[in-house]
Amino acid sequence: MAAIVLACAVGCAHEADSSALRAKLAQPTTQLSSPVYDPDVFAYCDPPIGWKPDPLKHTSAHTHQVWISPTGATAYAVIHFSLPFPVGINLALTGFLNQMKSTSGQAILDSREDDPQLGGIRFVAEGGHYKIRTNFFVEGWEGWAVYAGTLRNLPENSEELDLAVLAREHTIIGRPSGTQK
Repeated sequence: MAAIVLACAVGCAHEADSSALRAKLAQPTTQLSSPVYDPDVFAYCDPPIGWKPDPLKHTSAHTHQVWISPTGATAYAVIHFSLPFPVGINLALTGFLNQMKSTSGQAILDSREDDPQLGGIRFVAEGGHYKIRTNFFVEGWEGWAVYAGTLRNLPENSEELDLAVLAREHTIIGRPSGTQK
C-alpha cells in the first residue's frame, strides 16, 4: 500500500494545478511578458518585459534560470532542484541554505514564513553578493526556489524590485498535465 501511495505521489505531484494556472494566467499585466512554460526549470515563467535572460546554469542537482533587469541590479529567477529522496520543506530549506553558503560564502536567513495559500514558504536570505526574496516549494523528489533578487552592494531599485516580485508571484511551478519526470 505504501508503495502505491509513494508511486502516486511521485507521479502525480508534478503536474501544474490547472485551476491555479488558469487563475494566475487570467491576471495579465502589461509589465510582464506572456507566461511561457520553461522545460529547463519545469515552471511557467513570466519575466518583466525588457529583462534579459542570463545563460542557464545547470548541474546534476539543479537548474537555475535568471532574468536580469536593465540596470543589472535586480533579478527574477527560478531554480529547479532534485532531492536525493522526498523530504519535508524544512530539511530542503536547510539544504538550500547550505548550498547557498557553499557557493556564495554566506547564507543568512533574514525571515521565514509558512504560507499555506502559497503551498510553500516565503523567505528572505542574504548571500555573498545577493539578497533574495524567495517562494520555496517541495514536491516529492524535487523542489523550486522562485526569487526576486538584488545586489547587496547597490541601493535597491524599488521599481525593479516590485517588477521582480510581481514576476515571482506570477510563476507557476510544476510540469504540464500529461508530462512525466
